[in-house]
Amino acid sequence: MNHKNGARFTLIAESIGQLLDTAIRFGLISGSAIAVAFGQFLLGGILGALAIRMFLRFKRGRVAN
Repeated sequence: MNHKNGARFTLIAESIGQLLDTAIRFGLISGSAIAVAFGQFLLGGILGALAIRMFLRFKRGRVAN
């Protein structure tokens, strides 16, 4: 990723943060709703990683000693 793409990503991320902050300040959404959504996203990622690990483990089968 070159410098121009990195700057664009930073601008987009900061813009999203500003929009969320403004929506929270005006009372359109609550901070707890964002925390719950973020927690569910993280939990989904963790459970997905565990599922992939289990799938690969079962796919490999038993290893002879």
